[in-house]
Amino acid sequence: MPSTFRERFLRRRVWRAKLINAVCVVAAVFAYASWAANAASADEAVRAQMKADEEAARAASSERGPYATDGVFTGTAQGYGGPVTTQVTVENGYITAVEVVEHSSETEAYFSQAEPLTETVVEAQTTAVDTVSGATFSSAGILNGATEALQQSSAGQGGE
Repeated sequence: MPSTFRERFLRRRVWRAKLINAVCVVAAVFAYASWAANAASADEAVRAQMKADEEAARAASSERGPYATDGVFTGTAQGYGGPVTTQVTVENGYITAVEVVEHSSETEAYFSQAEPLTETVVEAQTTAVDTVSGATFSSAGILNGATEALQQSSAGQGGE
């Protein structure tokens, strides 16, 4: 016997309610993802502007940074698999670059986790930063090598 429109409507109402709920959840997820992406890009823009302002203020002032001698200094320290050689560039008393120049004995998977510490040291203007969890020994090699290089600058030894 054919069912009436009313009976078919009532049987499908649970399915329609689930469909509407699923559409609402998907819309909410997309809205949140869009908001999060916009917030992250706005935060990054603010950080970049702050860094540019700090660098401009530093360049405009005749104030020297905390490190005594300008130049390129090299330090070596023990990492996980062996020695890690780090090169630090100091200009106007400030750390402007940190680069790992030798790490051939390090396990690449761990070392790649620790390598962003070079940027962290430049941003913080110190080697007193946290190591990377999971790559602690590689982090220590980078940071201790940079510390050795900065000690040369602080001691007034000439850099390259």
